[in-house]
Amino acid sequence: MTDDELIHDFASRVAKGEITFDKIRPILEERGIDEPRIKQIVRRVDDDIQKSLLAKSASSSVDQVILLGVVLFVIGAILTISSFAGFFSLGNSYMVIITYGSLIAGLVLIVGGIRRKKKNLAQGTDALKRRFQLRNKLRNEE
Repeated sequence: MTDDELIHDFASRVAKGEITFDKIRPILEERGIDEPRIKQIVRRVDDDIQKSLLAKSASSSVDQVILLGVVLFVIGAILTISSFAGFFSLGNSYMVIITYGSLIAGLVLIVGGIRRKKKNLAQGTDALKRRFQLRNKLRNEE
């Protein structure tokens, strides 16, 4: 099995909860892999796990912004439709601000969240790339 296959295998097994991270080294030692190679594999598995966790975290925060936008937009739409149907009057300036403000704010959050999501997908996560480049640089200096 190549190093890349081992790394992918261990990263997926840790993500699924089949093994814990601290079990990787003993498994590799049982297979008779030498120490420098074990060290490299463990580091790369750690990198893969952190990359996936950071990507999931960034994605979920964008999804939360979009969800908040949808909720605000729906509230604004319900208030707007209700005022047009005559359930209440928009005579009070505060009610106008609440009604149209939530509608506009929801729309802005939805559009902003979608744009952020597309930008993250197109660029990859630049912060993540910089972090791992710095980490690799520090490891190489050791």
